[in-house]
Amino acid sequence: LDDAARPEGVTSSLVVSRALTNNYSTLHGGAIATIDVVGTLAILGRDPLRPGISVEMNQSFCSAAAEGDRLEIHGSVLRLGKTLAFTEVTIRTGAAAKLVATGRHTEMFTAVRDPSHH
Repeated sequence: LDDAARPEGVTSSLVVSRALTNNYSTLHGGAIATIDVVGTLAILGRDPLRPGISVEMNQSFCSAAAEGDRLEIHGSVLRLGKTLAFTEVTIRTGAAAKLVATGRHTEMFTAVRDPSHH
């Protein structure tokens, strides 16, 4: 996984390995469901000091990606607020940039604890 986090979003690429496939030799839905990682990286590209907790996630599986396909994954921040951040992630493959999946991820920011208070 190659990542480049910037304020405008994060772009990653990944080759579908055998370990990430299902019984049909295509990308497993569980691997796609890790979009929360890319969404979090997009948030950290904007503010690297905000710890967050996932509170909602959804994915739409649009087409298959085969073992060996190179995926282009892009995550962007739709809104970064005081307590919540909303992100969107797309996964594409092939020269035609075929949409494999898309999803959204919401994170809640926790209060940073003061270590002097027990």
